[in-house]
Amino acid sequence: MKKSLLDIQKDIRELDSKLKEVNTAVAGLYKAIDDLNSDEANDNDFAKIRVMAAHFTFGRHPLSRLGNAYACYVYLKVLLSLAQLDKDHQNTMERLVFIHWLLSQAKLDITLEELYKDSLQIETDFFYELPEIIPQQYYYQLVLDALITANICGQGNKNILLYVVNLCSIFGIEKEQLRIFSVIAAGVLKQDFIKIKKTDLKVILTYRNIFEHYLGENVPENILILFRKIVVKAPDETYRGFKWMAKQQSCVKKGDVIASYRADSWYAPVTTIKAPVEGMLFQFRNNYINYGVIANENDNKDSIKAWVKKGTGK
Repeated sequence: MKKSLLDIQKDIRELDSKLKEVNTAVAGLYKAIDDLNSDEANDNDFAKIRVMAAHFTFGRHPLSRLGNAYACYVYLKVLLSLAQLDKDHQNTMERLVFIHWLLSQAKLDITLEELYKDSLQIETDFFYELPEIIPQQYYYQLVLDALITANICGQGNKNILLYVVNLCSIFGIEKEQLRIFSVIAAGVLKQDFIKIKKTDLKVILTYRNIFEHYLGENVPENILILFRKIVVKAPDETYRGFKWMAKQQSCVKKGDVIASYRADSWYAPVTTIKAPVEGMLFQFRNNYINYGVIANENDNKDSIKAWVKKGTGK
């Protein structure tokens, strides 16, 4: 269906409005950094930062799966630029520890000190190019990591908060999404999602891929349950020749083939089962039924098996 001239004019006005928002956001980001920039990176004890970052016990960050080294480099420069917006040395150190852990996940051939110095030399074009350099599926992750970086030492100052807001404008992230990401960031930093409103929790779980790796080793079971999903329930009598195509407790991605079988008859064609979500695949048998549950990597098989037996799994 062809658009009318009025529709086209409306689209142009909306595009013009969006461009103005991005221009304003970029100008705000650049001015904030330019006002506070310093060429001195030697005040930070990078050896100490490396040691402290080694104590993080988070899971594997999505940056470890981003094959574009330059995109990883830019991703981290965005966070380092944010860290520079606080003149408090201790706050900067705490933020750099977190960013160093992210750098270790990205596996770039560059030190944090070198990256920090590079981040002091940022031009306006850097921010305009962000949506082109950062893969779209990493937009939300970057904003969440910016919120964690901002608040890891307590609430960020006005410049830092404005930086995050402007970053959202550049990526087209709405206010309600930013609020949800802020709730997620608070849950990650406190390692506590129990007090979150149920209505928010349902929304938060739709963004599980951007924060699941931040759940620590001692996550309460009532939180782990939220990440469990029964993806295979295959009785022997109707799933002939059932075979697992993925290993026990392997990390699978959405769309990966995890099992195969023949429906009802040995002569039926082979049918495959694909993972509907990403996560760690736990496999077990109970009463002649093969079960597959995709869950958080910090979960355990015995707990999942007991959960399924209770009939509470979904």
